[in-house]
Amino acid sequence: MNKEKVTINENEAIELMAYILTSSEGLMEEPPYYAILRMISIADRLAGMWAPRASGDLAKFLDDLNKRMPVESAATHGDDTESFEKYLEEKISELANIVKDMDFEEQDRGS
Repeated sequence: MNKEKVTINENEAIELMAYILTSSEGLMEEPPYYAILRMISIADRLAGMWAPRASGDLAKFLDDLNKRMPVESAATHGDDTESFEKYLEEKISELANIVKDMDFEEQDRGS
C-alpha cells in the first residue's frame, strides 16, 4: 500500500480536528446520547476523506461505511437502536479482519 494514497491533506486534517474539538466542547452541554452521533459523524467524515486514497478491501469498506453510515445511524433517532448496534458490530468485525490481513511496516515514532 502506497503511503501517499492514505495520507489526508492538511485541509482535511484541519477540518477533522476542528470538528473533533468543537464536538468535544459541545458535548459538555449536550445530552450523553449525542456522543454516539458525534463519533459516528467523525467516522463517516474520515471514511469519506480516506476512501479515495485507499485500495482493495479497505477502500471498499471505507466507501461502504461512508455511504451507509448516515442511513444506518438514522435508526438512532428512533427506537430502533438494536439494528444500528448490529450494523456497528458487523462493521467493527469487518474492519478487524481487514486489519488482520494487512502487512504493517514497523515505524519509528521517535520514541
